[in-house]
Amino acid sequence: MSNNLLKLLVVLVNYGDEQLIFLKKVVQELKAFKKFDVTIIVNSNIELNIEGINFVNVLTLSDYQLLPLTCRKVIWDNRNDYDLFIYGENDHLFLEEHIEKHIEYSTILPKNRISGLIQYEEDLTGKYYPGFHADFDWNYRSVESYKGKKFAHFNNVHQASFILTQKQLLRVGKKINFLELVNEQTITYRIIKKIRKKFGLKLPRENKYSVKCKVNTDIYLFGGMKKMICISEFEDNLIHHLPNLYIEGKEGRNKLRSDSVRMDQSVNKLLKS
Repeated sequence: MSNNLLKLLVVLVNYGDEQLIFLKKVVQELKAFKKFDVTIIVNSNIELNIEGINFVNVLTLSDYQLLPLTCRKVIWDNRNDYDLFIYGENDHLFLEEHIEKHIEYSTILPKNRISGLIQYEEDLTGKYYPGFHADFDWNYRSVESYKGKKFAHFNNVHQASFILTQKQLLRVGKKINFLELVNEQTITYRIIKKIRKKFGLKLPRENKYSVKCKVNTDIYLFGGMKKMICISEFEDNLIHHLPNLYIEGKEGRNKLRSDSVRMDQSVNKLLKS
């Protein structure tokens, strides 16, 4: 491996053996990267024997909802040893282009902005976007341009993952305790609710993200950087949720069928802003 390659640490979470077929595909794709020196660590509740994984931490916890959070500790413990960091669930397919684009965007976005991804699922009828549901939507007044590229904020910041440069990781670490989930019922949060209620503004929906989701959403909500999606290169910033469970609501998942028509219309509206 060339010493000129940027060092990328990928920390994935795995629970049980139901999704090992997806984990294998994710690992295989990561190890095929040509422009990065990739190290893969998996935190799991079971032993794993998958080619390409560099190290498996087998953990026993009283609450396995906290298993994803243990990945943040691994990243923080290695903050001085890598150039880039990825956290991901075992079923989200990272492509080399995702990392390249994140680096590119990091060079043109202000320090208080960070690029992100949009999850999608796919079947024979096309792409669907499970994050585009309920009161989640684009902020149509959030469009910003940098170096000829347009960015906008999608207010569902969950993507079951995050990508951080070393500088971004250290910046987030100054804003929050990277080893713990942010307690949103802080005095600051309560003040925001009080002010919004006083002026008749819509109150923030509580419990918007689960404990598992907060492992990544805390980064985007409290890390001092607003999450922006590059809408002028929208297709380059989509990440595939491999199980495709939400399209038809399989295995108890809610049916979340925000299709490509609605998403395309929204992105076109943003691009015209």
